[in-house]
Amino acid sequence: MAFAATSLFFPPPVVTVRSPAIFLRRLSIPCLLPTNGAMSRRHIKRAIVANASPGNGGFKAEGEDGVSLGTMKLPVNTDLARFETLLFQWANSLCQGANLPLPVPLKVDRISGGARLGFIVMEDEGKTDVPVYIDCLVFQTTENGLVFQATRNGRKKDKAPPGEERIMRSLLGALKKAVEIARVT
Repeated sequence: MAFAATSLFFPPPVVTVRSPAIFLRRLSIPCLLPTNGAMSRRHIKRAIVANASPGNGGFKAEGEDGVSLGTMKLPVNTDLARFETLLFQWANSLCQGANLPLPVPLKVDRISGGARLGFIVMEDEGKTDVPVYIDCLVFQTTENGLVFQATRNGRKKDKAPPGEERIMRSLLGALKKAVEIARVT
């Protein structure tokens, strides 16, 4: 009992140990916490290449039709860059699996305009394949302004992948929160 009371008043010192190998390969994601304007390593922009993702980086070709999963008109005062970053952070959090366990592994890529969630399938000889993926994109239209759209694409786009319903429910909550955070005042 005395130890529990003592730990409340005197928290243990924080010790961080960084491995150079892990630090150098870690992706940089901008911090969501307000800062005093000072730049840090977290704010460095790096080009992220979607190596294993099929398609051409989120741009729709003329003949490519996906299955629309949802569309949302965004407020006029939305910071597009911040919204895209929040969208990618939400998608990346799905890979952790602790909060939203999924039946198949996901591969998340940052693409132009948002994020791509690829549903990974293991093939023979340990090779991986992404037969279906969901593009979560934000784009500007002339008549509606900023619009968010989630579209299912890939070879098996006609069949819903396992866990899609849970992902879409989670996306709805993430969109509401991202609109609040990305609002320009």
